[in-house]
Amino acid sequence: MAHINWKKSWYMAGIGLGIIFVTAFLFSQILFPMILGRPSVVETPDVVGMGLVQAKRLLQAEKLHVVVKDSLYSETAKLDQVLEQAPKPGTELKEDGTVYLVVSKGSKMVKVPSLIGLSYQEALITLRNYDLRFSVVDSLYSDTEPRNTVMRSTPMSGSKVEKRTTVKLTLSKGPEAVPDSSYFDIYDY
Repeated sequence: MAHINWKKSWYMAGIGLGIIFVTAFLFSQILFPMILGRPSVVETPDVVGMGLVQAKRLLQAEKLHVVVKDSLYSETAKLDQVLEQAPKPGTELKEDGTVYLVVSKGSKMVKVPSLIGLSYQEALITLRNYDLRFSVVDSLYSDTEPRNTVMRSTPMSGSKVEKRTTVKLTLSKGPEAVPDSSYFDIYDY
C-alpha cells in the first residue's frame, strides 16, 4: 500500500512540474510579449568601410550589439576599418540582436625607418613603434660616431618588410683607444 502511495506522489509531482513549465512557456512567449510589446525589428545598416568607432556608434544607435569577430591584415584598408559584417546589410534583426564585424589590422608591410645616427635606445623605441624586432650583430670603432650609436642597419632604411621582421644593427664602439706612449717608454728594450 505504501508503495502505491509513493508512486502516486511521483506522478503528481511530475504533472505539477509539467504544468509549471507549460505555464512559464506560455507567459514568456505569448502573454508577456502581448502585454509588454514585441521587440522591434531593425534593418541592419551597412557599416563596411567605416571606422570601427563610427560603426559601433551607428549599430548601437539602432539598438544592436557589436562583436568584433576577427581582425585581418589588409594592404588597402586602414587600421580598424570594417572589412565585413554578418548579417549582411539590410537584414532584419530584432532589437538587441548582434552584428559580427571583421576589422582591418592595417598593412602587414612597414618601411624600415632611418636609424643611422640614433642612439641604441632611440633606435630600439623607433623599431618598436614600427612593430619591428631588432638584434645587435656587430660593433665597430668609429672616430665620427659616438659610442652606442647606430652605424648600419639591415635591411636598409626605406625597405619594405613584414611587421615583426628583425632589423640587424651595427653599433659604434666610439673611437679606438690609443695606448699611452709613456707606457712604451717605461718598458723600453
